[in-house]
Amino acid sequence: MYTNEIRQLRSYRATLIPKDLDRSEVHGHAAEGKLPTIQLKAASADRAQAAAHHTTGLAVLCVDRVGGGE
Repeated sequence: MYTNEIRQLRSYRATLIPKDLDRSEVHGHAAEGKLPTIQLKAASADRAQAAAHHTTGLAVLCVDRVGGGE
């Protein structure tokens, strides 16, 4: 069933895992701020994660909401 729901887009930052990075090094690189990130707008963190993966083709370590608001 189609709903006419309008959802506000929010800003998110997705932290990505490069394909050539050994999985054992991911958390160390994350702690040092060495992993690539992208910013995008989405209706939810889940949708931001899916969009980040779809856009980059990379695995997503985490998604954080950025900016002010509710």
